[in-house]
Parts: sequence; C-alpha cells; structure tokens
Amino acid sequence: MEFVGVVARFHAAAWVAATVITATPGRAAAQHIASDHRSWHASHIALAGAFAIALWMDAAQTREAVRRGYQEQNPVLGPHPSVGRINSYTVAAGLSVLAAAAVAPRRARPWLLGAALAIETLAIAGNARAGLSVKFP
Repeated sequence: MEFVGVVARFHAAAWVAATVITATPGRAAAQHIASDHRSWHASHIALAGAFAIALWMDAAQTREAVRRGYQEQNPVLGPHPSVGRINSYTVAAGLSVLAAAAVAPRRARPWLLGAALAIETLAIAGNARAGLSVKFP
C-alpha cells in the first residue's frame, strides 16, 4: 500500500496547487470570471465526467479496503476512516476540483481536470495492485 500513500500525498499537493493557481485578486477576478468562465467545452465536460467516475471508483475501493482492515494512506482520511468519512471526503474532493475548474481560466481547465483524472487513475491502479477492485451490480 506504499504506492497508495505516494498517490495520496500527490493528491493533496495537487489540490493545494489547484487552489493557488486559480486564486486571483478581488474585483478583476470577479469580472474575469463573469466573462470567461461560464461556458465549458464538450471536452471539459467529458474530463469532468471521467474524473467524477474515477473519484467514485477510488472511493469504492477505499471503502472495500477499510472493510478488509487495510490501513488508509491518505493523511486527510486517517488510518481507519469510517464509511461516512470516506463519503464526505469524496464529495468534498469532487466539489473542490469541479469548483476550481469552474473558476479556472478556460485554457487551464482541461489541464486541471486532466491532472485530477490522472491522480485518480493512479490511485485506482495502486488500489487494484493491492487487490482491490470495483464491482458493478
């Protein structure tokens, strides 16, 4: 599960970077957001959807890991999080990424969403290597 720990640390660093990148000063930012950030291209929506699905898969694997008694490597969740804590974190992470993408400059949006998707894909792959899968009903 060490690979998962590396991904969790990278995941946290990516959220901080996304916040810093998208932070712009006051009034100019509000005017810029109003004019430039409303429309999303089809590719932005596709990336956001893929990210949401990957985040859900990662959360499902994390819940399974907790059921099996594995120790969680994400420092935000702690070593043995409850299902409620995992679900709350998943919602917060998803909304944070989508909100950052919504206020990001149009050119930065696919990079931000692509990075979030890549991080989740790495987490899913690491979880799969640890024997965790996602089962669909």
